[in-house]
Amino acid sequence: MYHYVRRRMAFPHEGVIGLTPKQFEAQIDRLLENFQPLDWITFVAACAGRREIPARSFLLTFDDGLIEHADTVVPILDRKGIRGVFFVPTSVLTAERLLPAHAMHLLLAHLDFDGLWSELAWGLSRLDPDEDWMSRVDRHKAEAMYHYELPRRAHMKYLLSMTLPTGLRTELVELLFEKHVGSLARWGKHWYVSWEQLQEMEKSGHTIGGHGHSHNPLGMMSPDEARYDIHKSAALLNDGLGHAVRPMSYPFGSFSSKAFEAARNAGFVQAFTTKRAPATTGDDSMRIPRIDTIHVDAEVDKQCHFARA
Repeated sequence: MYHYVRRRMAFPHEGVIGLTPKQFEAQIDRLLENFQPLDWITFVAACAGRREIPARSFLLTFDDGLIEHADTVVPILDRKGIRGVFFVPTSVLTAERLLPAHAMHLLLAHLDFDGLWSELAWGLSRLDPDEDWMSRVDRHKAEAMYHYELPRRAHMKYLLSMTLPTGLRTELVELLFEKHVGSLARWGKHWYVSWEQLQEMEKSGHTIGGHGHSHNPLGMMSPDEARYDIHKSAALLNDGLGHAVRPMSYPFGSFSSKAFEAARNAGFVQAFTTKRAPATTGDDSMRIPRIDTIHVDAEVDKQCHFARA
């Protein structure tokens, strides 16, 4: 599971955890030395029992519809003969506007942690003075979800992604972003892939999947809200790319039984989570686990050890 594959931000502080293109290519080469690459269609067929695949295989997935997936990742994969799965939140294709999650990354890159934490407290006191939202963060869940972050940064990300109501979060991030960085529309215009790029990616054999429409946690929505969000994502992908069998991934790894049902009814045949585990062909098709970028090298080491043993 990949997100950012780009050079460092042009800001004083680092707000994004990801790989540089060089690091990404080195990681792919290491995977190729030890595993067999799969495309998604082959993986689906194996899960349905229609074909055999090597036990030591890998499938690459990329979340969020970031511009570097088209500009940087796809050329590397094409050169190596690998096909990936790219999950896109469809709102980025219908409005040139930075998503709150990515706006927060840029805010963190522009401000240091203490500065952003202070600004979040100021913004929340202005927008919702009667509620102490910052004290409502579930620290254990935050540190489990953002296990790769220092605890305080994990708490801050969890506040923004999982604790605040969607409307308040959007209003807060917009207030702070335009105060410290600039226009959400201007940044959003150059942050994400376009329909034309997605069409070219599909022509090259890559798979385009859903990642919700709004990129909000589906597990925190009402059943009707989750159904609407998932079905809108599917409808827009079908309108823009043509009707096809597709997978989806849950934004922030958040889902519910109603989200499973809505995803199936919308036509998605598989759904990927953020649960950290190797996938198997016997997994529940609507809750497939993945290994995060930062754990890939450790997983390769573990699998190689088992193979030698």
